[in-house]
Amino acid sequence: MLDDYLKANLASWDEAVALHLSSDLYDVAGFKAGGTSLSEIELGELGPFVHEGTRLLHLQCHFGLDTLSWARRGAVVTGVDFSGEGIRAARALADDVGLSARATFVQSDVEHLPDRLSGTFDVVFVSWGALIWLGDLERWADVVAHFLHPGGILYIAEFHPYAFLVADDATPDSLRVGYPYFMYGVPQRFDEDGDYADPDARMEHTVTFEWLHGFAEIIDPLLRRGLRLDFLHELPFTVPGLPFIFLEKDVAGMLRVRGRHDDFPLTFTLKMTRERR
Repeated sequence: MLDDYLKANLASWDEAVALHLSSDLYDVAGFKAGGTSLSEIELGELGPFVHEGTRLLHLQCHFGLDTLSWARRGAVVTGVDFSGEGIRAARALADDVGLSARATFVQSDVEHLPDRLSGTFDVVFVSWGALIWLGDLERWADVVAHFLHPGGILYIAEFHPYAFLVADDATPDSLRVGYPYFMYGVPQRFDEDGDYADPDARMEHTVTFEWLHGFAEIIDPLLRRGLRLDFLHELPFTVPGLPFIFLEKDVAGMLRVRGRHDDFPLTFTLKMTRERR
């Protein structure tokens, strides 16, 4: 059954690539002009550990915008995604901005990546809406540990699990729960013809499946594979991309709950280090 979920999600993501390349949300033109797609969150927390020549593996990289933003800061990057359309777009973008010499892109789902990629990395990077597309975080943790060399860093910047619990029609005064926190391996099915980058878009492949993962489900498998928790941060703001009507941009361009800017968690970040043996 998991293959059926994967096929539906892949069809949606393949279709979304062209839409995202031309969207204001991703601002590819700004990136080509020298900008970065990385927020102050990632730059502030992971940036000090990424130097010239840092080997960085970006899991679920979509069409490589964040991956190439790290390459632009000096990292030697490998981006991975299950979408063939995404990987083709990433390679083309790397060529367009002159970063193909320090950027490799691999088409693979996370589970089978060790069969398709060799070597280890200084940093494994996971960000913004990646984990909800994975049904098995035990296998994901295997892959993270496999590719981190001793002393290497896993860094995650993600939407907070709380954000995925809130009902679609919630308001700042009534942030009621609309979705389960514990999913027991069974995904939530969505059938929506819009897209987070363009709610007015009409998608052909409308059915997707998502898994919400709590902190224990994310962190415990990594601890059992020899990673040390360095920090876990919770923040009351997040990057654009969550399509909730109760959010508004603050002066820095980050999303917060309207009228209650500091009351609710929308982002978590996590840094872990693989212990040296």
